[in-house]
Amino acid sequence: MYLCDTHSHTKISPDSGAELLDTAHAAIAAGLAEFCVTDHHDLLDYAGIPAGPFDWASAKEQYRAAKAQLGGRLTLRLGIELGSAPYDPQTAREVLAQGGEEMDFVLGSLHNWIGMEGNRDLYFSSFHRNTALARKVMESTLDHTWTLVTKCADCYDSLAHIVYPLRYIRRDGVELSIADYEDRVRAIFTEMARTGRAMEVNTWHGADLGSWPLLLSWFKECGGELVTVGADAHRPEDVAKGVPQAMEMLKAAGFDCVTTYERRKPVLHKL
Repeated sequence: MYLCDTHSHTKISPDSGAELLDTAHAAIAAGLAEFCVTDHHDLLDYAGIPAGPFDWASAKEQYRAAKAQLGGRLTLRLGIELGSAPYDPQTAREVLAQGGEEMDFVLGSLHNWIGMEGNRDLYFSSFHRNTALARKVMESTLDHTWTLVTKCADCYDSLAHIVYPLRYIRRDGVELSIADYEDRVRAIFTEMARTGRAMEVNTWHGADLGSWPLLLSWFKECGGELVTVGADAHRPEDVAKGVPQAMEMLKAAGFDCVTTYERRKPVLHKL
């Protein structure tokens, strides 16, 4: 089985202090064949304020240094998690262009409200006893995901954690299911399959393994073929958590391969 983790964060991200070399060593210790660093660049910051440029210089410097020290012990890739591309597609494309030929992989994510609730990160919303707000955030996120997949398909390779709003809805004790939005999710997946984009199974450092079997079955039925797997680790000790289980989920859902990316081109590996 080809073990890989294509979603991780380091000190380049605002919510991590990890060194890339440490996370890469953790990847080797976990038995990974391939590891991709995907530091955050959200076009809207936590408070909903438009962000400045991504620090590609620092990202590339630590990537080159880690790759040189690792030698051939691990296939190390350079990626980015680009958030809120539908908010400003032109800026999103400029950020990606600055990545140059070294950039292997782009995760497309939506962490923020867009056009409401002050554009804040969903983390800062309170859904306690507020099912109406929970439904509103699911609808808003799916609206902007639809924009991402239909109008900004060049701004991502794999759709990151489509269940992101549910993390905080459930945190606050509200019961809501992605199954309530099946038709909308299937439409998104159909468009992703048509444009050759991947779906991410995000294990959230092993804390979310239950969301994915249903979504994988829908993606498969909608014609999806490319699936990436990531632990979304912000600390070395969380690298690869849940990845072996995710690979088994892929096989159970009828997928033969897991996908990684090189120079933004999909590479399929037999499970």
